[in-house]
Amino acid sequence: MLENVDYNQCIKNVFLRYYPVGEASLSLICNIAEIKRYDKNEVILPIGNTARHIHILFKGIVIAYFLDNQGNAYNKNIFFEDNFVGSTVSYLTNSPSNFALEVLEDSVIISFNYKKYREYLFQNDDLKNFYIAYLEKNWVIDKEKREIAIVMKDAAIRYLELLQQHPNIENRVLLNHIASHLGITPRQLSRIRKDLKK
Repeated sequence: MLENVDYNQCIKNVFLRYYPVGEASLSLICNIAEIKRYDKNEVILPIGNTARHIHILFKGIVIAYFLDNQGNAYNKNIFFEDNFVGSTVSYLTNSPSNFALEVLEDSVIISFNYKKYREYLFQNDDLKNFYIAYLEKNWVIDKEKREIAIVMKDAAIRYLELLQQHPNIENRVLLNHIASHLGITPRQLSRIRKDLKK
């Protein structure tokens, strides 16, 4: 088990946000946790590598991006503290990841061997129920909301909602990453920010 109580508490908080996982199961998860530190702009998972770990972001910001045929980067997601980080399709299918994971600032990540983590999911009903709740919330409900918002909501509204969820984001994430996350160009974001200041 991790010696630092803060890391264990972070793990418990993240799991309990989705389902009332029991102490015995939480201890199993804490026992396989490793702490990893990354420097700003360090890549956790390069495009084309197969994911072997699932992570919880303890401190920092991680961006998930993919490249088009011309080498242009497009953001898939921005991950903030106290959230899971990983390439779900890669570790589920044991195949190379189509996107990269990169830290945008010095970061601390709690890492779990995915194979062992998955073993525990299947051996413990509370962890299995947590996993179902997590998938439903993040990959069904939130994903659909984001997809609908990109089509139905004005970009300025999406930007304001992002600021409401993450008030300090502009001090931590480059504007081109924010624009890509919102599905707009940096020029459009610049115009939105200028209009909002009027």
